[in-house]
Parts: sequence; structure tokens; C-alpha cells
Amino acid sequence: MSKLTLGLICLLASCLLCSPTCARGPERRSGEPFLRFIDDLLRPFDASREADPFAERIETDRHDFTQSTKTVGRGVIQLETGYSYFYNDDDDEIEQTHTGPESMLRLGLTEDIEFRLRWNYAWRFIDEADNEDSAQDMIMTFKLGMTAEDHLIPESALEIRGTAPTGGAAWSTTRVEFGLDYIYAWKLAEGWELYGSSGFATSGLDDFSLLPEEPDTDHFIVWSQSAALGVELTERTTLYVEWFGLFSYALEDDFGIGVGNLGVDYYVTDDFVVDFRIGIGLTGEADDFFSGIGGGFRM
Repeated sequence: MSKLTLGLICLLASCLLCSPTCARGPERRSGEPFLRFIDDLLRPFDASREADPFAERIETDRHDFTQSTKTVGRGVIQLETGYSYFYNDDDDEIEQTHTGPESMLRLGLTEDIEFRLRWNYAWRFIDEADNEDSAQDMIMTFKLGMTAEDHLIPESALEIRGTAPTGGAAWSTTRVEFGLDYIYAWKLAEGWELYGSSGFATSGLDDFSLLPEEPDTDHFIVWSQSAALGVELTERTTLYVEWFGLFSYALEDDFGIGVGNLGVDYYVTDDFVVDFRIGIGLTGEADDFFSGIGGGFRM
């Protein structure tokens, strides 16, 4: 190995291990989360140098389409759950769907990396047709903190998703699916935040509302885009207004779904939040109406 190569390796190692940008501590949030991830791998764990994950109140991902850019923090266990109701009238054929428990278990591996398990069950009741119900395929994801907000650069996170074919016949694709979701946010003013997400998923990542009549035979991609505005109403209450779109590719009859919704979070404590949401379809292929209730708890 040449002296030049050896010198470059030593310089890179020195930057990763000793740079203030990668240092953990109260000032850590100003650094790049991806570099902090490398730092987490290279350094032994030292709780005194970690940011306190309980210093800020809980943030959940379960009820709005656009997820939070925050990860739960090292060693945190967070459980989110809820119930939703969907109504659609398509040429006088009424469909009503109930979903629950919409459960998601989030485990903090490092300050900027978390592992997540999502499981849900759906009951669909259709006028003059056979009703459908079964579990959906389990979704396993990693959520990675990517960038801290710096002027026009947003705070951002990347979710890497995959499914395990564990669901029932009504909704399972019987194969492993894959998806990515890039989430970004800007703080506009005190108590105001603009955020959004862009992503894709094979076969709609097994979402019951996106699957064709024979989910195990059709292979397609769903592209997604969302935008939302969040505002603090009181010390314990926040509100968001959101739009999101879902667009298929490679189906015989591709769809374009647009949805508008708003929701309210009420923080019972900093570690326990209850949420409510309501929304309407903005295109003919979307459900006419939906609502839901749920919450999250961390420890």
C-alpha cells in the first residue's frame, strides 16, 4: 500500500472519529445524521453523549400519510395503534371498510435509526357482492435520519420498506414487496411546519385499498407524493392539513388517487398522544370519505 493511500485512509478515519460534525452531545442535531450513523457504528455506546430521546414530546407516524422526519431515539420502544373507517359509493355499489388495530411497533436502534413492524386487519363489506376480510401482509421497515434542516435543506428521513407474505387470501400478494419513502420538512415559523414525502412501492406495498381483484397475480408499482401543513393550536394540541396522491404503473387499468384530509393530535402527556382524522377523496378512484382514531405511547 502506498504512503499516499495510507495517509488518505488515516485522514478519513480521523474525520469520522474526531470531527465535531459527527460528535454526539447536546449540539449533535446540527450535524449530518448519516455521518452520525457511521459514528455510531465506529464508537462504543456512551449514553452520556447521546441526545435525550425524551427531551421532546412523542411524534407518531400512524394517522397522516406523510410521516414524521423524526426517529424515536436509541433504546426507545414506541407503540402506535388505531382504527379507521372508509366509505365509497361507486355507481350505487356501496363499500364500507373497517381497519384495525393498525399497529406499528417502533424500536430505536441508534439516535437516527429505527426498526419498525406494522400489522393490520381489514374488513370490507360490499352491497350485492361477497364481503372480504383478512390480515394484510406484515410490513418491516428501517427509518434512517438523513439530513438536518439548514436554510433550504430540509430535515429529512428515508424509510426502506419490505413485506412478508403473512396475510390472508383477500389482501396478500403472496410475495415479498419493496418500497422507499423520502420524507422532508421545513420549519416555517414558531409552531408552523411544511412537510411532504415522495416514494414508490411494488404492488402498493400490499395496501388493501390499492390491490386489484387478484393481488397475487398482478405486478405493478405505485408512486406517491404528499404535502402537508402542521400548526400548533395549543400547548397540547396540533392540527395538520394534507394532500396526497397515489399513481399506479403497469396495471391494465392504471389509477390516479387524490385525497385531502385533516387531523388533530392531543398530547395527554409528552409520552402519550391521541389522534383524530377525517378526509375525502378528490378523484373518482378514491374513497369518498374516511375517518379514524388512534394514538401512540412510548417508553
